[in-house]
Formats: sequence, structure tokens, C-alpha cells
Amino acid sequence: MNYNKIIYFFWFLLLFANCNAYSQLDRKDNAKLNSDLVFLWEGGKKNRESNKRIFNFRPVGSARYGNHFELDPGHGRFITKGLNLRDIISKKEWAMEIVMIPSDTNGKIISLPFAELTQKRNTLSLKSKYLARASEVQFDINRHDGPFHFVISSTPSGIEVYKNGELTKIIISVDKAPLSNELSGIVVGGDWFGRLYRLAVYSSLVDGKSLYKSAQSYLDSINPMIPSRKVRCQLKEKTRLPRVKDLGPYARCLVYNLYEVKQVLEGDLTVPDVIAVAHWAILDRNYVKDIPSQIDKEFDLIIEQYVLNPQLKSERQFNDISNFDAPLFYDVSVPEIKILK
Repeated sequence: MNYNKIIYFFWFLLLFANCNAYSQLDRKDNAKLNSDLVFLWEGGKKNRESNKRIFNFRPVGSARYGNHFELDPGHGRFITKGLNLRDIISKKEWAMEIVMIPSDTNGKIISLPFAELTQKRNTLSLKSKYLARASEVQFDINRHDGPFHFVISSTPSGIEVYKNGELTKIIISVDKAPLSNELSGIVVGGDWFGRLYRLAVYSSLVDGKSLYKSAQSYLDSINPMIPSRKVRCQLKEKTRLPRVKDLGPYARCLVYNLYEVKQVLEGDLTVPDVIAVAHWAILDRNYVKDIPSQIDKEFDLIIEQYVLNPQLKSERQFNDISNFDAPLFYDVSVPEIKILK
């Protein structure tokens, strides 16, 4: 366990140094850029002020936070509570700033009262109530080059898209299903398996190049990715699934299982022979599907070192295993939940 503590210490120093560098941006330039900022959310800082009020994203279903506290919606969603952008942005000029890593599959990324952004393979598609009737904007991405910084602006003459500080080519196409929703706030996710690190909404046009420049330190801070490993292992001990009422005020929990590693299928080969793995058991007060439970059966797991996932520290956890010295890992596979009726 001392080995894990040392890794966690150096990982914490790396995150602190990068976040501190971001906080030292020129305040005068930031004030100018953010004069019309009406909403801002950034990984690692859950509370954000909008119109002199604080708003959070709330995970719904199987949505989770990532190791940079970014939004990882998966099969779930993140929603804002109490935010009414419909009342704040009532004109055609607006801008949206996004830092994200795209998904490997199609899905809905962001829904707002006036716009919706979806991913279709290597293309992002934007619908907006302020575009011409029955049209949408499309622009290309490379799913393996993230993280990306986008600034999407609605101007009197149409839509502008800046990708990593450069004005990118867009395509206007016919849309057979124009945008129509009753949202007042923001929803992130809809079977989308990418990661959202930053979301800002402005009530006027902004300079995409300047925003990219101001976000450079933050982009650098999320580049170091935690290496995952795919292992084949045999379940030796399991933790009893708790009852939902055992969670008290919590809506989510993890359980620990003990495994004997049989084979490293992908990633670093230096995996201990015996490991403990934290699995999501309950999300949004619903049980997660397919948690390993059959003793002596072999399972293929995608895991990361637990100490490199600080977002788990505040979660409810249950542990019945006998080996407290086993190196601890985190199951990072995308969970699905069984909706309780």
C-alpha cells in the first residue's frame, strides 16, 4: 500500500502544478474575455457562478466523474439544477466554449435551450433554433487527437467554429428534424462516451483564438492520461451488495472484490498476482449490471490504479475482503444500471 501512496503523492503534485499554472493567467485579459460569461463549468471545480448564482452539474443514471473531475456521462447524463439559460440568452448572438475528448461512438454531447451538439463518428453536428429552417452545421474531428478546444459562435451571418484556435470549415446541410426542446438549463450526455472538461456559455460573440490561448495551460494539465490495463483474473472474494437503503444520504457506492491475476491482456505487464478492484455497485440509487459475483470464475477487467482516481475519495464504499494489503485498482469499464421499479 506504501507504493500506492507514493504514486498518489506524485500524481497530486502534477495536478496541483498544472492547475496552479492555469490560475496564473493574465487577469486583465480574462476579464475582457469573460465580460459576457453567463455559465462556466470546469473539471475539478464543481461549483460555478452564473448570473450571481452557483450551479452544479448533477449526475443522473450511470454518469460518473473522471480522474480530472471531468464529466463522463456514458449511458447516463449530467444536468444543471435551477439554471435558466432561456431567460438569460434571448437573442441570436451567443457563444459556447468546450474542452472535450470525443467518443469512439455516436451520441448526444450537449443540449441547451437554443442549441444541441451531437457526435456522428468523426463529425460534430450542431442544431440551433437560430439557424435557417431545417438546417444544421457539421464540422470534422479526429477522435484520436483530443483533447479539443472548440468555440462555437452564433453570429448575425451564421455559425463560426474555432477548433484549437483556428477557424475551421463548416458545412450547412438539410436537417429533417429541426431542434425542438423545452429545456431551460443544460444537459450533458445521451449515450455519449467522451469526456467533457470545460463548458462555458457567453451571451455575445467572443474571440475563439483568444479563448484558446487563455485555456492553453488548462489543456496541458489534462494531457497526462492514466494508463489502463486489461487483465484476465479469477474472482476469489467478493463484497456483499449493499441495500439501497444502506447508502443513507448517498446515491452511489463502490464495492471491493479480490482477484488472482491470470494474464495481462493489454497495458503494463507489471501487475501484482493478487489485486483488489473497486467496482461501481449502485449509481443514482439503482444497481449496476453485471458486477462480477461468481467465485473462481475468470473475468476480463479494464483497470486503473485507484490512487490515481481522486474523484472516488468522496464516494460511499463497502469492503468485505480479507486481504487489506492487496494493491487496489479501479474498474473503469462503462457501467449500465438496472432501473428499479
